[in-house]
Amino acid sequence: MKFRVTCHASVAGAVLMLASFIGYGGDVSAAGDVAKGGKLALYCAYCHGADGNSTYTGTPRLAGQSPEAFAAKMKLYKNNQKVYHPMMGFLVGGLTDRDIQDLAAFYAAQAVNQSLQPYAGPPPLK
Repeated sequence: MKFRVTCHASVAGAVLMLASFIGYGGDVSAAGDVAKGGKLALYCAYCHGADGNSTYTGTPRLAGQSPEAFAAKMKLYKNNQKVYHPMMGFLVGGLTDRDIQDLAAFYAAQAVNQSLQPYAGPPPLK
């Protein structure tokens, strides 16, 4: 029970911090803003690495993804059409389309660390 309370408190804290960045204003253009995406990515860093090069087995690498591919995946999570990890749908649900564009621009600008194993996708269902 103690873990459950701690986990919920951690999730609530992450959501509140993410919500504070969502309101961050600025110049809106067709492409995402790398600097704004970098600030939003702070909340992704725990699992996906500070630069999108995850060191956890089973966690996708975000660095170097094309903005289009990244945005498409995030919109699927946001619409609950793709949820491999229960927290992804919850965390992405609070992002605006602009936030997703900014994150996509940030991760596209990050170099891929070739020494890390690529993500192979979720395990097959048995």
